[in-house]
Amino acid sequence: MVYPRPSHEQTKTHFEEEYIEDEDRLAVDFTAMRLHSLRREAKWLKELTHGGTLLDLGTASGAFLMEFKGDKNWQVEGVEPSRYAAVAAAKQTGFPVHAGFLLDQNFADESFDVVTSLDAFMLHPDPRADFTELARILKPGGLLAFEIPGLRFRLLKNSGLLCRLIYGIPAKLNAGVHLYYYSRSTLGKLASQFGLEEIAAKPEQSPLYGPWYARVANWIHYGFSSLLYRLTGGKLSIVAKEFIVYRKVA
Repeated sequence: MVYPRPSHEQTKTHFEEEYIEDEDRLAVDFTAMRLHSLRREAKWLKELTHGGTLLDLGTASGAFLMEFKGDKNWQVEGVEPSRYAAVAAAKQTGFPVHAGFLLDQNFADESFDVVTSLDAFMLHPDPRADFTELARILKPGGLLAFEIPGLRFRLLKNSGLLCRLIYGIPAKLNAGVHLYYYSRSTLGKLASQFGLEEIAAKPEQSPLYGPWYARVANWIHYGFSSLLYRLTGGKLSIVAKEFIVYRKVA
């Protein structure tokens, strides 16, 4: 957990009204920069299960939902705090996208076979309350998938000499809305308290942005860090992000 942190009302207002305000941010930050990762993660989930009901939390542009478009094996919908993004994503995808937060929705018990939270759960102000709700709405044997920032990578990038070389000044871990930093271990311990067990973990890539040489460096780092991650079973991890899947114990 990071301090100082905004109040619950400040956080709610920020995500509902300020975090996403225009089409350019949706098209670039939440689609173009993220498309490779979202496609990989959709493919991995389809390999783990052959269809069902899926809920995506923090769906932003709806780019992840679009990976299930036209697939009759899946019924998908999203939850998005930004009022602007929720309307835009529903229009773009044709899927239901509910404006607001998970706890606002009152889904029925055991509604979903899969729930995803991709590069979003570290922004949730009350993770235990959300885990309680996630465990309630998941079917027995259902999957819960997170994409989280790689902790070692973030600490290396945001502190010390490497940080000064990249940014010129020390970066702050508290980026205003980034409220928690999870490792695979700490997230797993939290998940286990709610009847969830890890079944898969994969290395993931940071968003692709900047000039061509920055993108090339991004791919090189992803290739090297992924190899290291796989060779060590994730024990030696400098990946930019991790994709972790849990199963609700039946």
